[in-house]
Order: sequence, then C-alpha cells, then structure tokens
Amino acid sequence: MKGCDMMRENFLVPTGSIIKEYLEEYGITQKELAERINSSEKHISNVLKGNNRLTEEFALKLEKVLTNVPASYWLNYEAKYREQLAREEELVRIQNWNLGELAKRFRFKEVFRGLDISLAEQAIGMLKLLKISDYGSFESVYGKVAVDFMEDGGEKEAIAIWLNMCEAEIEIQNDEIDGVTYKEANLKQSLEKFKLLACNNKTDSSINSCRKLCNKLGIYLVFCEPITNSKVRGALTSYKGHPAIYLSGRFKSHAHTWFALAHEIGHLLLHYSKADLILSYEEDDVGKEQQANQFARDFFVNATQYTEFSKKTKYTADEIRKFAKEQRILPEFIVAMLQHDKKIEYNQFNYI
Repeated sequence: MKGCDMMRENFLVPTGSIIKEYLEEYGITQKELAERINSSEKHISNVLKGNNRLTEEFALKLEKVLTNVPASYWLNYEAKYREQLAREEELVRIQNWNLGELAKRFRFKEVFRGLDISLAEQAIGMLKLLKISDYGSFESVYGKVAVDFMEDGGEKEAIAIWLNMCEAEIEIQNDEIDGVTYKEANLKQSLEKFKLLACNNKTDSSINSCRKLCNKLGIYLVFCEPITNSKVRGALTSYKGHPAIYLSGRFKSHAHTWFALAHEIGHLLLHYSKADLILSYEEDDVGKEQQANQFARDFFVNATQYTEFSKKTKYTADEIRKFAKEQRILPEFIVAMLQHDKKIEYNQFNYI
C-alpha cells in the first residue's frame, strides 16, 4: 500500500498520516474509529496529527479494526518516526555547539577527510567513534589515558581517537579468531617464525604474513595511521577476550616497523593483562617500556654478541653484513641498533 512506500522513503511523515490513508480506504471516519476502539475523538485526533505517541494498546486496538495491518507495523513505524524526530532535534542542538573548536580539538579534518558531511554530522561521528554520548563525558572516560604521554606535550584527544580508530579496524584487517585461544606458550614457540618473517625485506608482505600468524595464535594485529600529535608507536590491549596489538606506522624503515612489533610482542609476553592498556611512545625507555625495548633487541640479536660487536669504533658495510648473517637477520636491523646506540651516525649505512 501507499503507506508502506512512505515508510521506506520518509520516516518524518507522522504515523497518524498513514492511519488516515487506511481509514479512508476502509471508509471509516475518525468518529467511527473512536466508537470502534472505545476511545475519545480528541485522543484519536491527537494520534492522527502526531501530537500523541501511538501506544501498544492503541496499535492492538487498531489491528482489530484495520484487520489487514498488524499492530507490529504501526509500532515499528512509530518507533522509526520518533527516532527521526529525536535525531533532527539532536542535530539542531549540535548546530548550536562551538563546532569549529570541537573540529580543531578532535581533529575532524584528519578523521573525516574525504567525506562530504557537515560539521554537525562529523561531531556526531566523533562521538560514535569515541563511544560517548556527549563531549562533556570525554574527560571522565579518557582523562586518565596517557598521563605520561601528555606530560611530553601530547594530546589525550589524539591518543583516544587513534585507539578507537584502531579498534574499528580490528575486524576489517584481521581474520575471524573467535574460536582460537591465545596461549603464551604457543607464542613463545612461534618467535622464530616471527623472526623469519622479519627477514622478508618487503615490509607489507612480511607484515601481512605476520598478521596471519598472529591470528592463528589468537592475537589481533592492526596498523593505523597516527593522529597529529599522538606520538604513539603502538599499544597492547584486549578485544573480545583476545590480545590486540596496535601499531601506528610512525616508522622510518622496515627494521623500525619490526622493532615496534617485537616491542609489543614483548609487552604481550611480559606484561599482558586483559584489563590493562599499555601504550608505547616514541622516546619512552623506562619501566615496562625499557623491558619491552630490551626484549625487542634480544629478539633480533644476541645481546652478548651485540655488546662485543658494538665495542668497535669504526664499521664497514661488509662487517655489518657479516654480523647480520651470523644473527640471521637483515643488515638494516644492525644498522638501526648501531644508529640508536650512537655508534654510528643516523645517515650512515642506510643504503644497506
């Protein structure tokens, strides 16, 4: 019927308008309807005008008069109509906010770039991303996130946005792993496989293979571009009861990418708790971060042998290649460590 088409196309038509169409088709006046359902004409008029909400009781009574239309149809239509009214009212309220300030604070241009939506719609989209109903809730939900990070000049808004963007990517980037149980012992047994994957110098290919291995072990792995002033290298958290590793892609090379990944694997083996979020920042090297950094270094290179090798005052490309071969790792990992430890300049040996 005509009413069904109107329901699909425009929820803002009051339910009463559709009821009127049916009444006309059945040849029933408002007065007759009032008599048939034992209601006042005033109440019927208010329902048909949309002034009164259509109730379950009214829908059940109407079902007995307009016998071809079940009560569920009227109730579903009314719910959608009221939802649309509420959304319009919300949009009006949001348009009165300081949207320019919110856009700047919550990086709307970065998050919604390429989308042809209004600032008000972006404000709603950001609330959904952050999983809060209004911006007044932000501090209570995220105020304690990344305290150390903020002391370093970062913004909690940036880290909160990035974390939620990562979560939104989990099921897009990963295979289904609900039937897989994460076991620390299985991860430890697979460490050599991860190192072997790191020896594939095609970063995208090696990371894709790494993600598949993670999924087989019951671990999620997500790469998500960082938000301005987030300064985050990675994070370890939980999603649906599984460990989830987030990496920001804020890296200079294949070796840096894999060091960041090994760092989070270190956190997973050393510090993981389903209830905790661990954030890794670019320059942090204290406490748990120091332990995870050391794990990553030892993961790729034998600590004792590296200490001996790093005593040299000068290096040649052949010496670095030879040592890398002994460690069964790409030469650029050794270069990255030597650069980090200030044994060589940051512009030395990048070609290998």
